Amino acid sequence: MPQYNDLPFALVLLVVFAGLGVGLLTLTRLHRASLPQQLKLFLAALGVRFLASVAIYEFGLVQVLGDEDSSGWTAGIVQMQQWTQRHLGWLDLPEALAQAFYQQQQGYRYLLGTFFYLTDAPARMPAATLNCFFGALTVVMTYRIAESLFSRWVAVRVGWAACLFPSLVIWSAQTVKEPVVILLEVVALYACVQLKREGFSLRYIWLCVLAIMLLLPFRFYAAYLAATAALLGLLIPQIGKRNSSVLAGVGIALLVIPLAISSGILARSEALIERFDLKYISQYQRGISVGQKSGVTLGYDLQTTSGLALGILVGGAHLLLAPFPWQLGGASVRMVLVLPELLVWWWLFFFGVVPGVWLAVRRRFGELQALFIFSGGLGLLYSLLFGNIGLAVRQRAQLLPLLLIFAMVGLEWRLQKAKQRQAAQPQIVVSA
Repeated sequence: MPQYNDLPFALVLLVVFAGLGVGLLTLTRLHRASLPQQLKLFLAALGVRFLASVAIYEFGLVQVLGDEDSSGWTAGIVQMQQWTQRHLGWLDLPEALAQAFYQQQQGYRYLLGTFFYLTDAPARMPAATLNCFFGALTVVMTYRIAESLFSRWVAVRVGWAACLFPSLVIWSAQTVKEPVVILLEVVALYACVQLKREGFSLRYIWLCVLAIMLLLPFRFYAAYLAATAALLGLLIPQIGKRNSSVLAGVGIALLVIPLAISSGILARSEALIERFDLKYISQYQRGISVGQKSGVTLGYDLQTTSGLALGILVGGAHLLLAPFPWQLGGASVRMVLVLPELLVWWWLFFFGVVPGVWLAVRRRFGELQALFIFSGGLGLLYSLLFGNIGLAVRQRAQLLPLLLIFAMVGLEWRLQKAKQRQAAQPQIVVSA
C-alpha cells in the first residue's frame, strides 16, 4: 500500500545510513589499504538494494514476489504501539528489548518495534531501508573474509558478486529478517577467521560473542551453529602450525555459555531442540509442501537409514541448485523470474564452487574450519527440512556469501590454469 510506504523519509534514512556505514567502515585497522574499494561496494550495494525496495513497494513488484512475511513488519508496528501506550522512555528501551530473548524467534519484531519507536515512522519503506543497510554491510564483511583468506582478485569479485547477485539483493530489499540474520552470521564468521589467523584478540572475541548472542532471538539454531563453528574452528589445531587460537576459543566459550545459562536462553532453546526429531521433521516437510505451488512431497521414510540418506541427498540438491528445469513449467511467476540468475548460478556452482571447495579443503582447511562447519551444519539442516522450492531458494541466500567466496576461488584457479597452459604452448617464430 503506497500510502503507508513513506518514501520521502526513506530517502532521508538512505542518506543517514550511507553516512553511518561509511563512518563504521573507516574504523577498520586490518583493511585500510582496500578501504576505497570497500566504500564503493557499500554505497553501490546500498543504492542497488534501495532501488529494488522502491520497485517492490512503490511500483507493485511485491504483488508478484508475494508478501507472506508482512507479518514481521506489522508485528513491529504492534510492538511500537504497545510501547507507546505504556509511555516507554528511551532509557526503558534496553529492559524492554531484553524481552526479545524470552520470546521464540521474535527478534525481528523487537528490532522493527525499536526502529519505529525511535523514528516514529511505522512505514514499509523505512523498514526496507534498514534492511538495505544490513545487506550492504554484509557485502563488505563478505569482501573482508575473502580478502583475509585469499587474493585481492578473489576478494574484489566476491564483493561485486555479493553486491549484485539478485537473490541477495531481493531479500535485502524486503521487510524480512534474512538481512540481519545473514549479516550477524557473516560477522561471527569474520571474527572467527581473524582469531584463527591472528590468535587471541579481545576485540574479535567480543565481536564474535555479540554476533552469536544477537542471533539468538532471530534464529536460535543459526546462533547454535555459529557458536559451534566458532568453538570447534578455534579449538581444533592446524597441522604443522602453532595453535594460538585456542585461548580465543576458550574466551568465547567463557562468555557465551554463562550468558546463555544465566539469561535462561539455553534452557528455552534446549526445549525447542528436544522437539526437533525425525518425526517433527517429517511433519514440517508435509506442512510446507502440501497445498503450496512450489511444494515438493518427497515421501521418504526418514525413520530408516536409506530414507534419511535419500532425504538429505535430494534436499541438499534442491538447496544448492533448485529449481530444476522440469520444475519451472507449472511453477509460479516468482520461480520463472529466477531463471536468469539460476543459469548464472549453475555455471558458477559447477565451474567455481565445486573446484573452489576442493581447493580450499586441500590447501586452506585449517583456516577455513569455522566456515566449513557452519555452512555444512546449516546446509545439512536445511536439506533435512526441504519440502518447498521457494523456501529452499530463500534458505540458499544464507549460504550464498560463503558459496560466492568458494566460487571465485575456483574461477581464479581456472584462470591460472589457463594462463599456465597458454605459457606452456610453444611459440612459433616467423622469420623474415
